[in-house]
Amino acid sequence: MTPMGRTSPTRGTMAAIAAHKLQIIRTLVETAPDAALRSLELALSGAGATGSLAAVRGLVEDESANRFVRNNILAPIVPLCAKRAEGQTQFPPAVLSRLWRALKTLEPTRVEDAAAKCNPWDLEQGVPELFDELCKVAAAGLRDPDNAAFDGVRSLCDPEELALCLQLSAIIRSCLPKLAEWVSRMSGERAAAARLAYRDACRISEDAGPLLLDILSAHLPDDWRILRVISAVMDRPTDRYLASSEVKGFGERILAEIDAAILRVETFDFADGERAGREAAQAAHKTQLQIVEFQQSVDVAKDGPWGRRLAHHKQAMAKACELRMGQAEKALEQALPTRPISMMAKKGSRGAAKLVEAPDEAMIRRAQGALAFVAELRSTADKAGYGSARTKILEKLNGRLDPYIEDVLHVARTGEGGDSGLAVKYLDVAAGFISYTRDDKTAEIVRRRAAAAIAA
Repeated sequence: MTPMGRTSPTRGTMAAIAAHKLQIIRTLVETAPDAALRSLELALSGAGATGSLAAVRGLVEDESANRFVRNNILAPIVPLCAKRAEGQTQFPPAVLSRLWRALKTLEPTRVEDAAAKCNPWDLEQGVPELFDELCKVAAAGLRDPDNAAFDGVRSLCDPEELALCLQLSAIIRSCLPKLAEWVSRMSGERAAAARLAYRDACRISEDAGPLLLDILSAHLPDDWRILRVISAVMDRPTDRYLASSEVKGFGERILAEIDAAILRVETFDFADGERAGREAAQAAHKTQLQIVEFQQSVDVAKDGPWGRRLAHHKQAMAKACELRMGQAEKALEQALPTRPISMMAKKGSRGAAKLVEAPDEAMIRRAQGALAFVAELRSTADKAGYGSARTKILEKLNGRLDPYIEDVLHVARTGEGGDSGLAVKYLDVAAGFISYTRDDKTAEIVRRRAAAAIAA
């Protein structure tokens, strides 16, 4: 990391790029998302010490160093400057860079001092108080309409809302090292610490308590797990109490997410393929986790305002998953067509493989979407109440796949009953399908048998 204010050795090569072009590149680098900046840094890592690429690499390295410092000093609000759900505290991404620029303009010496402390050795000793002091300076600057340095930030967001977030920075920073333990292994001592942090926030403003919880949730991989902290702060409240409290928005938002997940499972299109099927199943898995989290963190009554809705959501998701799993058999039939063995065969009886046309890619994609959905529900179905339905569906699917594979293997070996070339193609498709209904090892066995049939 290049210390702020010190010139990189590569800067002397910038004359290789015209000044106006260099300014364009600098603007692009400064406004690039973090992920894009990391990709640029990686791509330019092999650039030499001279030439135009070295100049660009220098810009990228300086910006990476600048963001590292910025994101440490403004750590409490960094995740708020990203896309979040409606109703959650959030600011445009450009707020971070403009706020940082204003701070450097207003307090250049203190920012330099803070940058010098942004190294692993100092940070291991705890967060320097200077970081929180700079956040307080930013809050005061936002609230001062005569402070022109923050005009660019005020034009993007509500300055009072952002100022209050910055004012909470010391409390937030004290909570962040403990947050993982709070949501994984809450104890009496940890619950007391959470309650104390909440009370400290409420002393700043009556709205600051819920805001503190919202900001902490932004620092969690699964923001809905903040329910555990709320439970500790309020001593596992009833759903009636929580639904009428100042933090009711957290519960309502989770219930709205569950509503959206149910709709997603009900309406996702098999034609969108494997990814769509897996994502729909993951939404069902997340719903199951959220319902369990609700029941553990809140004293939910069956006739309570949220208890009734949770019971309905659980039933609705189970029904939706069973319905969509039940549609997988038809999708499989369409991708692996069969013909009646005889004119007297009963409707619904198993037929022989129909090997007259090449596999239909659209039907294969539909079947992959359906089967991936069934497969991805493996870890969820039993706990969510539709495990037996999934087991029956898998029995039906494998009951069609197993004999179909044997039929096609016979054709591939002997050429009897169809085109052996088409048989090989359908074997590969069937092997892919059985990897969803059983496992990859079974699919590999089918492919080896197909290879042996071709070689025979």
